[in-house]
Amino acid sequence: MIANYDLAFTLVVVLPLVLMVVALVSAVRHRELRGLLQVAWFALIVLAPVVGPILWFVAGRRNGATHQ
Repeated sequence: MIANYDLAFTLVVVLPLVLMVVALVSAVRHRELRGLLQVAWFALIVLAPVVGPILWFVAGRRNGATHQ
């Protein structure tokens, strides 16, 4: 029973939190992301803790890399 609780806690709380922090750090370090676009990405990452970071890694980072 305890192992199931630990696994559930990890999947529901810890993994989305880690994903969100990594996405926020990546967004801060992105060179071309500034101003209102940066605020919008931060809001999406924080307000949608699973979908936002996934969208950032799929669309946000790639968007800036194609312009270099």
